[in-house]
Amino acid sequence: MSEFEEMLSFYEKWPSLFVPLDIGFDVKPDSEVYGCGYGASLIPLYVMASLLGHDKVKILRPGEMPARGLGGKPLVVVSHSGDTAEAVMCMREGLKQGMKVYAVTGGGVLESQANTAGIPVIKINRARTSRLGLPYILSGLSPLLDKILGENTAAIISGMFADIEKRADEYGKEGAKIAEFIRGGFVSGLYYSLRSEGVALRFRYLLSENAKLHVVFENIMEVAHDGITAWEMYTGLPVVLLQEKGDPDIVKERFKVIGEALTGLGHRVYEYISDEKKVVQDIYTLDVASIFLSSYRRVNPFSTQTQAAVRKMIKLGLE
Repeated sequence: MSEFEEMLSFYEKWPSLFVPLDIGFDVKPDSEVYGCGYGASLIPLYVMASLLGHDKVKILRPGEMPARGLGGKPLVVVSHSGDTAEAVMCMREGLKQGMKVYAVTGGGVLESQANTAGIPVIKINRARTSRLGLPYILSGLSPLLDKILGENTAAIISGMFADIEKRADEYGKEGAKIAEFIRGGFVSGLYYSLRSEGVALRFRYLLSENAKLHVVFENIMEVAHDGITAWEMYTGLPVVLLQEKGDPDIVKERFKVIGEALTGLGHRVYEYISDEKKVVQDIYTLDVASIFLSSYRRVNPFSTQTQAAVRKMIKLGLE
């Protein structure tokens, strides 16, 4: 089996991996919850914010720590590996600020330090690849947030994974089509709306990690403010415009204007419209696109030596 085939095989397992976990401890209800995660572990928080609302699920930006004045508020720290330095730091800072901290993790330093501090831990499966992390993390994250916020997203997400199992070929063909579009570009553009940020961020991560492709990544509302001018230096590059079905009219208009401008400069434009009601399916489609692109570019979609070395260096002193 080639690396390309092995990576694709992980996605065949996705529908069977989402199994909502029983939260076997008391949870303090609240009207909002803060969350932090990094890389692939950040995306499940965006999925939950899409379903519950960003006013209820408040995601800390990468590198951002809990602020003062949040004492008593719930903080959910997410790390698939449990060895992400920033996640451990976020947990420590949350405790320092007097927040009610929970950890969703596959183990590692985060689990051990959470246990020492008496923090409730939702233990998830720790797979060897982050590509399996989304269903595993959602298995623990959605029941936890449902308990805190009094919602029932676990049933909705189950339906999304069931839809993937039923329509995997359809989503795979769309992913292959997107990969074919990007194929041949030495760099790609990816412009997104605020409502589609989580899906776009995931796609950017995997275009880099799977396909080893550099991406110009920016909110569509910023592109008109000088961001478009650098495209005049090149021609024929692929640019993906990642919209969201519920975007306001002003955002939809901006996508139209920028798309026409890029086309006028001789670039190729692909419009992808995501849907908050199908956020997991959109992530699946774009993940698969990045894997197909790795095959087209003849690169190994798994982690590189440089990536492993950087992660190891960041972990130094974590204990």
